[in-house]
Amino acid sequence: MSQPDNLEERFRELEREVMGNKQQASGQTHDPNKRAEPERIAIGQSVDAAKTGLGSLIAWVNSLTGATKVAAIVVIGLVSFTILSFIFKLVAAAISIGIMALVGFILYKVFFEPSPTNS
Repeated sequence: MSQPDNLEERFRELEREVMGNKQQASGQTHDPNKRAEPERIAIGQSVDAAKTGLGSLIAWVNSLTGATKVAAIVVIGLVSFTILSFIFKLVAAAISIGIMALVGFILYKVFFEPSPTNS
């Protein structure tokens, strides 16, 4: 009966050892019984990355002077509107395909599906 306890204790010891190395690098405490939530971490990391990228872009534009600042703002605006336009066209195309599929399905049901015969 002590074999599973020994394995579990050995696992906890290895976990503490690995987490101890990570804690020394990050300086944070870690609860070994707490599970990570990958979805929330991935979303949080992507939001943080977007904020960091936007912050660095704003800092870069603020560091420019005069005409270069105006030119950078115009170029960033044009690129933003181009990307936004592409997304709207993509959504419109998806809606159009959905409507065409619905019309095709209705036409199939009306004209090509065999009707049940009453005997």
